[in-house]
Amino acid sequence: MSRGMNDYEILAELDELLANAESDDEFGFDDTFPLDDDIQTQDCDNDETFEIDIDPHQSPSTPEIRPITCLQKPRNIPKVKTKKKQGLTTPNFKWKSGPFKPNIHEFDSSESGIKKIEFELGENSPVIDFFECFFTPSLLGKVAFETNRYYRQNTENQDLGDRDKRWYDTTSEEMYLFIAINMLMARNKKLELQEYWSTDPLLYTPIFGQIMSRNRYQILLRYIHFTNNEHQAANDRLYKIKMVLNEVKKNFRDAMVPFQSLVIDESLLLWKGRLSFKQFIRTKRHRFGIKFFILCDVETDFILDFVIYTGKTTELKACDVNLGQSGAVVCTLLRGYLKKGRTLFTDNWYTSPLLSTYLHKNKTNSCGTVRKTRRGMPELKNKLKIGETQSLHTNKMLAMRWLDRRDVYMLTTCFTDKMLCTGKTDIENKNIRKPDCIIKYNESMGSVDKTDMLLSSVECVRKTIKWYKKVYFHLIDMSLLNSYSAYKQVTGKNPPLADFQLTLIRQIMDRYKSTVKSPKLYRKKDDELLQGKKKHFLSEVQSTAQGKFARRRCVICSINKKRKDTKYFCKECKVGLCAVPCFELYHKNK
Repeated sequence: MSRGMNDYEILAELDELLANAESDDEFGFDDTFPLDDDIQTQDCDNDETFEIDIDPHQSPSTPEIRPITCLQKPRNIPKVKTKKKQGLTTPNFKWKSGPFKPNIHEFDSSESGIKKIEFELGENSPVIDFFECFFTPSLLGKVAFETNRYYRQNTENQDLGDRDKRWYDTTSEEMYLFIAINMLMARNKKLELQEYWSTDPLLYTPIFGQIMSRNRYQILLRYIHFTNNEHQAANDRLYKIKMVLNEVKKNFRDAMVPFQSLVIDESLLLWKGRLSFKQFIRTKRHRFGIKFFILCDVETDFILDFVIYTGKTTELKACDVNLGQSGAVVCTLLRGYLKKGRTLFTDNWYTSPLLSTYLHKNKTNSCGTVRKTRRGMPELKNKLKIGETQSLHTNKMLAMRWLDRRDVYMLTTCFTDKMLCTGKTDIENKNIRKPDCIIKYNESMGSVDKTDMLLSSVECVRKTIKWYKKVYFHLIDMSLLNSYSAYKQVTGKNPPLADFQLTLIRQIMDRYKSTVKSPKLYRKKDDELLQGKKKHFLSEVQSTAQGKFARRRCVICSINKKRKDTKYFCKECKVGLCAVPCFELYHKNK
């Protein structure tokens, strides 16, 4: 600003600065948000503020501006506070009081359930067939191919150790046995990896050695890989595991047509190593790790889809910028499930009036807790006693505040705030009453947490320094859980998850153990010699009748043109042999 500018010129300069503010949005979504009839929008520039005093009694056309005495000192020019959000609109919903009649979209459940015909599943299908619907032989064939290529890339022109020299190409059948061993390790707790093959009587578990040798398992664990490192894509943080992710997610979506109620929540895979997109969630069991956004079917606890959070590079579907990142997650996970009359339950990170309006326009009901500071939320400031509610609504959705131990804010398009009995009583033997939307939310919201709880006792994830290997083992666990859910739906049986996993391990061994060739022994000749020693033993030559020591000529020494007599011979071969080293050389080269 120049020193000769008057107050009005200064205001014009400030307006120009505000108009050219840059955007700091993380996602550049271009789609236009479909506005509801109940919404009136205003430009977000109205919310921008700057530190200039205006007399409230003055006419808006002639504002009185406090003289700025610091024009001679440019460093003291008033600071301008701007909100750098281009394309955002401030919703102005028409909230009103009175009874709320939700407009519930109807849902047809005739096609819901597992696609039994497409996947050739029936009541008599073995457990392994359900698991192979998600971790298919084709997928493990690709993993085996990439593992073999990764070994060659890392050992080319290298001095190999004894274990690397014994490598031979793996197959999809061996990859199934590798998975079975990892699942079995979850059932047999040991402190060190090599202890599973220990011959110590206190640790001995022979089944692991019968499935696969220790050295073979360790070298597979070392070289298992899922992509070609020579063609790594730039700025793709999930490239190492992308192939497996895409295959498993596709199999999840293809196998199941969900029922009416769906839920979206976060799940955390434990990871405390260095990783650019590692997250911290205080309320989760592990707290530190890789964050998954998971879509679950409430009725069956079937995992329908998931998204791994990687920061700004998270693969999300383009949607209106007003929905924000949480709305983009919902739009990504619900693709293909909108306009069917389903009901979505979410927590306060996802729920907002704009998202509820968007879902309602796409014939999807919604219900969830919400933050009172969300854009578009009405002010609910009445003084309430414990158990009382206050609510406002538009034509499509209800915003409610319920005072329990603390304030609970709900936003729903398909439930009311009517108080209902929960079927439980308090310490004074009085019926506990809650709003209708709270009861439905509590009944439906725990699916993702339930999957985490089920996996906590049978998960095959092991400690590793490679994050993508841990994600791979977690995908195996998720596939196990979906196999369990599909098995219960198709067969009508309800075994414990631990028994289901044990049956799966046994069936994998029965199907693939005979098809995997056992590796050649590194010291095969030495083993044959040891087998020979069990049949051939050193014996002393019997003394003569006069009591003198009898001797025999050593055949090995004779071959080497040496005359040497010995008092030992092999009773089975009936030849004289020196104890050391001729006995061993004779039977080794026999």
